[in-house]
Amino acid sequence: MQWYNTYMSFVNSLKQSFTYPKKFIEGRLKKSTTSEKELAVGEGAVIEINGKKVATYRKSKNETIKLSPVCRHLGCMVGWNNKDKTWDCPCHGSRYEADGKLKRGPAKQNLIKIEN
Repeated sequence: MQWYNTYMSFVNSLKQSFTYPKKFIEGRLKKSTTSEKELAVGEGAVIEINGKKVATYRKSKNETIKLSPVCRHLGCMVGWNNKDKTWDCPCHGSRYEADGKLKRGPAKQNLIKIEN
């Protein structure tokens, strides 16, 4: 059974080595389909503000939280998980709270806040 676990670990690592570059590039090429004004309370999205991608969460009617969308593990772009209200990295599974605090690694740091 040990050989099987080792084999599956190798297969999973191999899969990630092919999907990581694809996800890394896709995140940077993906265009925003919404704007900050369109976000409902409790909703988040990676939007473009002044030509830069910003992970934006509408905390209340008058308050938004703006973060760098770059995962602190290996630099993929996070995406909004509307069900769990988290920022999720598609590359290696790091998850962040709506305010950017690290929820689960492999990342070891919070997302970087962007001051308004």
